[in-house]
Amino acid sequence: MKNIFDLTKREQRLVIVIVTALVAATLAKHFWENRSQPLPASSTSTPTNSPSIHAEEEQPDPDDSR
Repeated sequence: MKNIFDLTKREQRLVIVIVTALVAATLAKHFWENRSQPLPASSTSTPTNSPSIHAEEEQPDPDDSR
């Protein structure tokens, strides 16, 4: 039985080229997908203060009979 890993120099080069092309295509796809996603807004803009809610605005008056 012939050993399948006993390749000639030409076949070895062909395998190396194919594997390198597959790795390069996978990396390109990965970086392309990550680049197309927008950055989170918190890292690119300055934080703003949220409006404060006072205690009297949070709860209705106790004498409100609704």
